[in-house]
Order: sequence, then structure tokens, then C-alpha cells
Amino acid sequence: MPASTTTSWNSRLMLRVGAISAALAVAATVAVASGSDPVGPAAPAAATTVASPTATPTTSSTSTTTAAPRQAALTVPQTTPATFFRPATFNVLGADHTAPGGNRKGWDSGVVRIERVVQIIQQNSVDVVGFQEFQPPQALRFQELTGTSWQTYPGANNAAGPSVNSIAWRTDVWQLLESRTLPIPYFDGVPSRMPAVLLQNIETGRRVWFFNTHNPADVRGPAQQWRDAGFAMEAALANELRTTYPDAPFISFGDKNDRARYYCSVAPVADMWSASGGYVDGGTCSAPTGGAIDWIMGTKNVFFNGYTRYWNDFVAQTSDHPLYYANAVVPASRPAGVDHVVVVAVPGLTSTVVRKMGTQLSELDRMVQGGASTRNARTAAESTSPDAGIVSLLTGRRVFPKRGGHGVGSKPTLPRTVHDSAGQYVSSVFDLAHNMSRRTSFVSSRPQSKLVRESWNKKSGGKDPYGVDDGTAKFDQVKTLRDDAAVVGWWKGKMSSSPAALSVVELSGAERAGTASGWTSDTYEKAVKKVSRRVAAIRRGIQRQPEMNGTTLLVVTGTSGAQKTKGSSRTWVESYRVPMFITGPGVPAGADLYGLNPSRAYPGKAQVGYSGPQPIRLGDLANLVDRTLGLPPVPGSTHDPEQLFQVFDPLSVPGS
Repeated sequence: MPASTTTSWNSRLMLRVGAISAALAVAATVAVASGSDPVGPAAPAAATTVASPTATPTTSSTSTTTAAPRQAALTVPQTTPATFFRPATFNVLGADHTAPGGNRKGWDSGVVRIERVVQIIQQNSVDVVGFQEFQPPQALRFQELTGTSWQTYPGANNAAGPSVNSIAWRTDVWQLLESRTLPIPYFDGVPSRMPAVLLQNIETGRRVWFFNTHNPADVRGPAQQWRDAGFAMEAALANELRTTYPDAPFISFGDKNDRARYYCSVAPVADMWSASGGYVDGGTCSAPTGGAIDWIMGTKNVFFNGYTRYWNDFVAQTSDHPLYYANAVVPASRPAGVDHVVVVAVPGLTSTVVRKMGTQLSELDRMVQGGASTRNARTAAESTSPDAGIVSLLTGRRVFPKRGGHGVGSKPTLPRTVHDSAGQYVSSVFDLAHNMSRRTSFVSSRPQSKLVRESWNKKSGGKDPYGVDDGTAKFDQVKTLRDDAAVVGWWKGKMSSSPAALSVVELSGAERAGTASGWTSDTYEKAVKKVSRRVAAIRRGIQRQPEMNGTTLLVVTGTSGAQKTKGSSRTWVESYRVPMFITGPGVPAGADLYGLNPSRAYPGKAQVGYSGPQPIRLGDLANLVDRTLGLPPVPGSTHDPEQLFQVFDPLSVPGS
């Protein structure tokens, strides 16, 4: 896992984003057709609404151009969104070391030093921490200082028996569901009770297991055998809890008094990784560099970054160990067995032509009947161009760089790379997938797609901070071809021999026809029919590939609507309103995407800015892609970084 802080999933600020609470607070009484955005706190299992295919259309004058009827509400649970938090481990130096007769002469008492501990964890925005050498006087003082704002286990009141190791958590972030201790061998093999707690995130409902150990050093004689025994017990616990609580990641803290041996004893056996780096590849175990004996480890359904060794004079007066912390995110919940995503991006596909042609577009109509859809999604507000659209889809960002956007479309000419226009490195859906050793594919018939190829190739792509280094080029398969027929043929050939976990296929035939012959011409309508047939060919290609059949989410979306030949198209409804179709495992048939996402504001014909309740946007697809692949939100994304955009039936998603 990465040791740098270059990508921090928006520096954990999403943990506090009010949109999480708003989306989780949706009640069954929400009027979907009104597009209202409910607010207020609610339990994580609050109700949301799923579209009913038999409902009647709304009579609102602002919804006369929608692709599917506004639909009645069916109360179902909400799925668990992405969960952001900051875990830490801290050996606070036991009070007996600095008491009279202790081996740290001249140090302040443990009670005085614990006051500094509280300051240190608060200054570093820690949410949950494993304390080692957290002896009774220190545990009592910690409780006095923090009151009800923090809770500890076992802490000062330990019904399980003596322990000088505890887990502490902020009570406004976590609530305790379950606790236990495990007898881990300590000095001379004498068991010491080490704590494990199952906590639930209050905002998102995500459950996480935390475990904390202090394994013996060699100061009282060789202790490797006792450390090894403890490491084996830790790995066994991780595997046990993974089976019993499949939706709950497992995170281990502790002063393990070991370096590479600890990592290579636990990581391969329990399929875990460290916040500080390292990787396991087959029979090869490569431990993190740096040599710390204090660890933050987790199962691979929790992602770390921003790993930090916090050490200064103040910490040095508090303990003989640094504080170690990291940023962590658990992706939003998803249906089991969805391992592939294919996105078909169609510039120039207008909602008007889709509504007008209806069942003539047989494959798109099949997707409406068999999945979730809308004819009223929105492009980025600042630019409705195909270039801005495809980059928003891939990055989850708006346009203007000063607002955290990707910059493409903010100027008349295209940059060489997306990073050039943004003024910083811009991560995409290809980054996380490729960095996690997933195969990726991009193919387009649009010459301007060179921008995408150049942005995430070997020269311009970012470093891989996760596990085995998969390189800076984020594409395994990439091509620009002359037309849509060649694109689909190339893609089908690649998928038949080496299927990708993530494919993005850009079809430009509709845009070319609309630009050349007009957006209401017969030529344009024929081109849109061809798009529908190309989508059918892609769907058949998925079905014929055994690895992809039944495991693939298929997304078809307009990335721009019609474009004016002169002047800006930004305020033209035919340009900023686009259709979106999604099918695959867990996607309810005949569902309206606004019905599945009642916290989104139905926009009618309006061009909606970024303040206030938001419509469904093209950029929401980036974090849907990552969620579906079990990945965290795209770093730096501004559209749906909580991964709340709902396309699945919540009842099909574990942990809802």
C-alpha cells in the first residue's frame, strides 16, 4: 500500500460531507416526481425508493421529456456508501516505565503524558486508535479527559481481565456492536488479553473489525517463538471474521516488535496488506521498507493511503514510539459476483432522438425494459462538449480547474493531456483498476480520443502505489480506429482472448452524422439506430465470453448531446440533456434511475448548476464503475465521491 499522501480521497473530507447524511435520510414518503432533496439525520438502514415499472407518468410540465415514466415508490433498504476514516496505532509507553523505580528516569508520569496523547490524536484527526502499554492510570486519565466523546475497550473497566492494550474510538463516528479479547502469548509465553471490537460507522452503517496487539520484544530473552504464535493467531482471527462477517473489513493495529517477519507471516495467510506498503505476489513476499515495528494492517476490502509517521519533540516527550496513522476508505457495498464493467460512451446521443425513436432502438429499448435508465441525465454544467463529457465520465470531475475540475472544455483548444489542463495529476477509473492489477481497455472511433490515450499512457500516467508495481501506463489495451464497426470488432476480438475488468468503448457515429447532416435529419436517426445495433453486438460479445457472461455491468450513456455549429451549446437543452442505460447483475428491471436515487433532484428541462440538489450526472459513472469493481472512489473526484449513486436493487447487495 502507498506510503505517500499524494492521493487522499479528498483528504478524508468526504467523511464529513453532508451529502452522506442527506442521502441516508431519504424516507419512504419522498415524492420522487418532485425532485426534492430530503435532509436530516437517519439510521444507516433508512428507506429509499425503487422504481415500479407499472407506475403512471407524472403530470409535471417539467418532466414531459423524460425517457421513462415517473414512478411510484417501493420502500427498500439503502446500500452502504463509501466510508472514510483515519485509523492509528500508538504505543504510549506504560506508566510503570516512568513511575518511581521505572527505567525512564526524568520522564513525566504516565498520567501527565496521557494528556499529551489526547492532544496528539485530536490534532491528527484520528477516529480510531490501537493503544499499547495503555496501563490503568493512563486509561482512567484518558477517560476523565475525553468524557463521552471517546470510548475504549477494554479501557479502565475491563470485565474480561487485566489488559494494558486497548482500542479507542470517537463516539460521534463509531458505535460499538461487539467486543472480545484473544489470549496472545506475551513475555515467556504467558497469555495477555488483546482486544478486538466490531464498530459501526454512524454516518454510513459500515461495520469494521479492529484488533490490537502488543507482541513481546526480546528484552527478557528470545521471544520469537511467542511472536510467531501470536502472528498465527492474528491471521487465523482475520480469516475467521472474514468468513463470519463478509461485509466487515478487518484492521489490525499494534506494536508487533517485528518487521518483515511479521508482515510475511500475516499478509499471505490472511490476504492482508499494510498501510505502509509491501506486497505479496504468488510465492514472493516483499515487506514494506522503513523498518517500523508498529503496524496498521487490513484486509483488502479496505484501502489505505496517506500513511504517516508522526514524530516531533512533543511526541518524544510523550512516548518512545511515534504515532502512525493512515487514511482509510471502504468502498460502497455492491452485489457479489460483478467483476467486469463495460461502458459504451456515445457522444452526440440526444435524449430527444431516444424518446422519438423509442422501440425502433431495439437494443436500447431492451436495456430500458431489462435495467435502470433515464433520458434526463446531465453533462458537466460548464461544457457540454464530447471532450469534456468523456473526461468527466472517466474522472468523476466537473470542468473548471479552480473548482477541482479536469479543465478539458474550459478552453477552445484541447490540451496534450488532462493533467496539463487541470494543473495537476488527474486520476481516472483506469488508474485504480490498473493499479490493482485489473485488465483495462479503451477503444474509440473519435480522433480526439488521443487526449485520453496520452493522459494515461506510460509517459503521463501516475505511479502505482498498490502492491505489485503495474506501471504508469493505465491501459492494457488501447486503440483509436476509423469507425464504430472497426471499434466493436476490435473490442470483441480482445475480449474473446483477454477479457478486461474495465472496458470503455467510445462510438462516434451519431456525433459525426449529427454534425454533418443535422440533429433532426434521417441520416442522424439512421446513425443512432446503428449505435443501438453496435450495443447489441457488444452485449452478445459479453454473453459469448464465459468469464464476462453474468458478471458484467453494461453502461450505455450519451457523453454529449447535440452541438451547435456556431456559438456555445452550454445552455441548449438538446446539448446538456443525455440518456443513460444500465443493465447487469443486481440492476432491477424496468427501473427509473431517479426512482432509485430519490435524493437526486429531477431537473426537467433545466440546466442545473452545482449548488443545491443535484441531478444525475455523467460524472457519477466514474465512481459507479469503481464501486462495481470493489474499488474506492476516484481520487480527486467531485461527482459522487461517497459512491451513493444507486443502480442496484439494495436487497441484492450484502450489508445493506
